Amino acid sequence: MAIPDEVWERFEKDSERDIRSTAPKEPSARARMVAERLRRLDEEAARQQAERAGRLRRRRGKRKADPEPWRPDGWRAAPTGPSRGGRSERSRRVWSVVIVIGGMALAIALLSPFRFWIWGW
Repeated sequence: MAIPDEVWERFEKDSERDIRSTAPKEPSARARMVAERLRRLDEEAARQQAERAGRLRRRRGKRKADPEPWRPDGWRAAPTGPSRGGRSERSRRVWSVVIVIGGMALAIALLSPFRFWIWGW
């Protein structure tokens, strides 16, 4: 009793499709490393928050239900406000214009030196 080839091929394809769709997907090594690092950071944040809550509980007697998970800093997070380096915006702008004009003058002098040499040829 032989099974027809078409039926056998359909069986293989159906079985293979079902197996692939239900098989667990293993994370990459990088994904596992990132997950482990984030898990450690979460545990550290929970431990620190538990220590703080323990100190505060003695004072207030209240307790939070869940510790807040660790969150990474914002991308390109930088201090904001008027005091950035002690220089004003206007002074930075003036210096940038002076530097650009000086660079252009230097480039022109280096690329066409005969135009600026009076004592020359």
